[in-house]
This record gives sequence, structure tokens and C-alpha cells, in this order.
Amino acid sequence: MWGLFFLTTAIVAISLFGPGFLVLRGFGMSRCLAFSLAPLLGVAAYVLVGLVYEKLGVWSCWASQAGLLFIVAAIVFAVLRFALKRKPAVSFSLSDHGTVLGGRLSFDSACLLGYVSFACVFAGGLFVWYLGSPYSYAQQFDNISHLGTIQSFVNSGVWSPFASSLYSSASDAAINPLPGGGFYPTAWYSVAALAVTSMGVTTAFAENVANFVFVALVLPAGSFAFMRVLFDDRRAVIPFGAFCTLLFAGFPWMIILFGPLYPNLSAFCLVPAAAATFLLMFQFGCSRKQRVGLAVVFVFALMSLALAQPNAVFTLAVLLAPFCVWQVSRIPLSMKCKGKSCVAMRILLGAIALAVIYAIWMACYNAPFLASVVQHTWLPYADRLEAFEDALVVGFMAEGSQIVLAGLIIVGAAWTLWHRRYLWLSFSYAFACLIFVVNGYSDGPLKHIFGGFWYTDPWRCGAMASLIGIFLAAMGLYACWRGITTLVEKARKGAVSVPVSTAIAAFLALFAVLGSTFPGIPAPGSQTGAIAFRSVLSGLHTGASVASVYDDAEQAFVQEVKHMVLSDALIINVPDDGSAFAFAADDLRTYFRHTRDYDVPNETMESRIIRDNLCDAATRDDVREAVSTIGGQYVLQLDQGEPYVESPHLFTYGEGEQWRGIDSIRDDTPGFEVVLAEDDMRLYKITVVEVSA
Repeated sequence: MWGLFFLTTAIVAISLFGPGFLVLRGFGMSRCLAFSLAPLLGVAAYVLVGLVYEKLGVWSCWASQAGLLFIVAAIVFAVLRFALKRKPAVSFSLSDHGTVLGGRLSFDSACLLGYVSFACVFAGGLFVWYLGSPYSYAQQFDNISHLGTIQSFVNSGVWSPFASSLYSSASDAAINPLPGGGFYPTAWYSVAALAVTSMGVTTAFAENVANFVFVALVLPAGSFAFMRVLFDDRRAVIPFGAFCTLLFAGFPWMIILFGPLYPNLSAFCLVPAAAATFLLMFQFGCSRKQRVGLAVVFVFALMSLALAQPNAVFTLAVLLAPFCVWQVSRIPLSMKCKGKSCVAMRILLGAIALAVIYAIWMACYNAPFLASVVQHTWLPYADRLEAFEDALVVGFMAEGSQIVLAGLIIVGAAWTLWHRRYLWLSFSYAFACLIFVVNGYSDGPLKHIFGGFWYTDPWRCGAMASLIGIFLAAMGLYACWRGITTLVEKARKGAVSVPVSTAIAAFLALFAVLGSTFPGIPAPGSQTGAIAFRSVLSGLHTGASVASVYDDAEQAFVQEVKHMVLSDALIINVPDDGSAFAFAADDLRTYFRHTRDYDVPNETMESRIIRDNLCDAATRDDVREAVSTIGGQYVLQLDQGEPYVESPHLFTYGEGEQWRGIDSIRDDTPGFEVVLAEDDMRLYKITVVEVSA
């Protein structure tokens, strides 16, 4: 079971990393950087190929997409290598950090291996523990769409972001109760669909694989790239990032729990690599051709972020905006000006850069195509002080705190005051926390101006702050290590040996991991002593192990139904009773796959009639005509007759008023014949309508 999980993970990872790695190696990039930045090309490529295939009528699957991309990448690799005349790897003016382990491994390779290895072991242990089985999935509202879209991708072969739907196949599109569409970011779904179409696993299995690939591989590889570029001249800082990348409850774990927000998870995991690409373009000594090449990679990075979840582009902006202001303010230094006039010029240019960034921000805020996003409102969850305290103790919507990480962030921010070339990162984190706090307590215009790009959702804003906090915490861990080694050197009146220095670093890393996760160190004065990380992981475990609306008996009943009816038979259902997952997780061809929003202008007349009056099919011509039009043959009920207060329905069910035409059907209702019955579950055949085969 778990062997298949990790085998599928390897196949998906190779498919995602491989094409981009070949292209970047052809460009002359080192192996470590090419591996770390490869998903920026791979993610965009799979979505764009899906878009083109949909226009050409080509069926999308793992073989057709990955096969094409590997062929194209191999050709690009060969052409670029020939054009570059097999020149050695391009350094982009990065320092050569030498080798380790007796010269057997480069420093960069050792660090990248450390980042990925720690993440795989740490995340692997947590995934195995909280999932219990790779087939487990959270029975939550957002996951209906996630699982259903993957299932639709697989069934239809359409992987386009402009044709994404739970009714993607031609036969399903014809009976869609809520027709319409437009752009929807589908990168995460494409990666999950690779798992299904390559290994034949279920959609639930595939979404767990996709999440693991992004959390255990894409995120740590990108974090390494960011740290490697940022601390090019201070290599000792780089290894500490490996231990901080997955310690924050707010990201990635909280957005796996809440929602769940899997597409946002994938998008945020790409941000560090995108930021590293941007920083590389400003590396002193980079040639013009190298900058042009990096600019092309960065364009692909922006495309990948937008195709995964557009708010990741604004997350990248929050991270890099202070860097841009700092870079612009340094222009006078290249002119060799001095004195007060130079200071004044730097302040002026910095202010101009800040004004330009503000103007771009407000232009995006007022853009019509983003209006529905930025005007979406989440109600405040706390007052101003409570939201500030939540950010201060690195809780970010989780129950409890992560006081060790909070301390490391403070130390890291203080360290940037002495090493000011990194001070911009402290401003990035402060800006992200400000967005989180404003979204947490405000209900006015500022809420939308600051956090509208994240739907004014404090969970997403907290995830953004946690993501940026990773790098400040790594700085703090390094600063603690330097401080302790300096004290030891003074006490011993001599240099600290490499083994002792390494032992101090290992102890600090272990303290950071255990103090932030299990068992955790509670915040002083905390009444509950709750640790945010433990709270989130407990929620993940509960969500994966508790069948809240679609229990084992109902899943078994659906499997019996699948054996009794033809695979293309259309079954009318009430999605809130758990049968929304019958399509999404078990591929039963149900009619109603969304739990909302109905009673809206774009709902079809057939859908309205069936929801309100299906029980009257024996006596009403309009009902029979509606059923005949969609080709409905059966009715599925998973919770017949249960009072609402006891019924395990999704929250979107309300009082069930939208589903009275289906809920009212009983064994003696004219026009319906019992085909399968068990406890409160029923499958009825509609006998008053003839459906042509």
C-alpha cells in the first residue's frame, strides 16, 4: 500500500522535474539549481500542453503529456548544448562553495540532498501517521471539487484551465445542471491526474501523492535555491533552512487541513524557487545573456504560479517588493556618489520605487477581472490585539503557538539589522504579518486592499507569512549557532573544531524541530499550553480517519450500485448526503456533483424541476420530460428519512429545502422501483421514463 504510494510519488516527481531539469541543464545551469527550479517549467508546461491538447482534440494523460514534454525537453537540451558548444555549467556569478565529505560531494549537492532528505523523512512520517492509508481523504466541502475535477480530468482527457469542470466529458457537459465556465487554475489537478493515469490509482490516492510531491520535494528544493542565492557569500547559513522549511503549522500543514486548499498549497510551494530565479537576475556579475535566460525562466515561474493559484503571484510580490525597493535605492552607489546627497538620492529613489509598487498594487486591486476575488469577504475572527498576538507567537489560525519559531524569527530579524543587505526580508515578513493581522480583525476597506488578493482569507494570509518566516527562522537558527560557537571559542580561548561546531548546529536544529513540533514548547503564560503544530496535525489525522458524511457502509453500498448499473447510467442524487463523493472518489456517474450554488440564473430548467418535483414524476409531464432530457435512470439516497439534526449532511444542505423533490421519494412512491436497499440507503429505478440506450 505505502510502497505503491512512494512508487507513484517517484513517477510523478520524475515527470514533474524531468523536463524542466533537461531544459535548464541545456541552458548551462548547475545540476542543483536545475533540479530546484525545474518544477517552475514543468508545472506551466503540463497545463499549457493540456490547453493545446483540448483545442486539438488530443486526449490528455500521463503518457501523452509526459512523453511529449520529455521529447521536447531532450531536443531543447541537445540544441542548447550544441549552441553553447558544451561549455561548462554557468555559475550566474554564484560562488563555488567547494566540496564536503572528503571531496566526494559538492557543498551545494550536500545541502540540496539535506533539504530534500529531511523533508521526505519528516513529511513521509507525518503523511503515513495522519493519513493512516494513502486512500484516505478529507470529506470536506472543497475536496468535492478537488477530487471531482481530478476524476473529470481522467474521464474526459480534458486538462485545460479553460474547460475545467466536474462535467468535462461531452456526455456530461450536455447534462451539467450549472453550465458555464471560464479560467480556473488547474496545475495541481494536472499533477494529481498524472498519478491516476500513470499508475491507475484512485483520485484520493492521487491527491495525497500530489500533495506529498509538492511538500516533500518542490518546497524544500525551492527553499534550497532561495537560500543558496540569497546567502551566496555566507554559505554557513544555507544548511539551517533545511530544518525550518516544514516546521511552520501555518504552512504547509494548515492549508492541507483547512478547506482543504490544495491548489494554494502547490502554488505557495513554488514561490521560493520563483523568488530565487528573480534574485539570480540581480546577481552581481551576471552576463546579459544569462539575465535574458533567467528572465525567460522567471516568466515561466509567473505562469506556473498563476496556473496553480493566482494569489501566489501576489505572495511573491509581498516577498520581493522590499528587495526591489532596496535594489532601486542602491542605484546611487553604482554612481559612486557620497555624503548627504547620496543618502537623499537613495531615499528618494526608494520612495519612488515604493510609490510604483503601490500604484501597481492598486491597479490590480481595481482591475475588473479580479473584482470577484478582492471583494470576497471573510468575517473577522479576532480583535486587533488577538490577531497581533496570533502573528507574534506564530499561531496563524492554529490553536496554540510555536514559540520556538517565534523566537528564531525575532533573532533572525535582529540579525538582519547588523547585516543590512538581508534587512529587506524582515520587511517582507512584517508586511505579510500586517496583511494577516488586518484580515484577522478588520471588516472595512483596508481588509480588501491588503488581503483581497487572498480572498481576505486569514488562513491563506497566515500561510503566506509562515512561508516567508521560514527564511527568517533559518537566519535566527544560524545566528544562535554563531553566538554559541563564539561564546565557546571565548571560553576555550581558541577556535572551535569542526566536530564541535557541527554538534552545536545539530543540537540547535534538533531543539528547533522538537520545540516547534513534538513534544513542543508552549508559550509562557499560555492557559492551554497548546502547540500549533500538534493541533493542526491532530486535525489532519481526525479529518482523514473520520468519515463525516460518506461512511464505510455508504461507500460499500455505492460499490454495489456500480456493479448493478451500467457505467454510463445517470443517477440522480442529493449531493449533500455524501453522494457528492460517490462521483469524486468512486467514479459513480451522478447527476448532482456540486453541493452549491443552485437556484441561480445559470441553473438549467431540468435541474430545477428535478430538485423540486422528482417525486411527482408519475403524475407530471414536465418532470418526466426533464428526466428524459438528461437521461436519468436511477435515484440514489444515502440518508433516507433521517431528521436534519441527526443526518450527516454537509453544511451546504441547510434544511434540505432545495432537495425536497428527491428526498421525498419512498419505497411506495409511484414511478420508482426499489433496486437495492440497505438500512437507510436506497437505489430506485425510474420506471415512468424510458431512456434510450
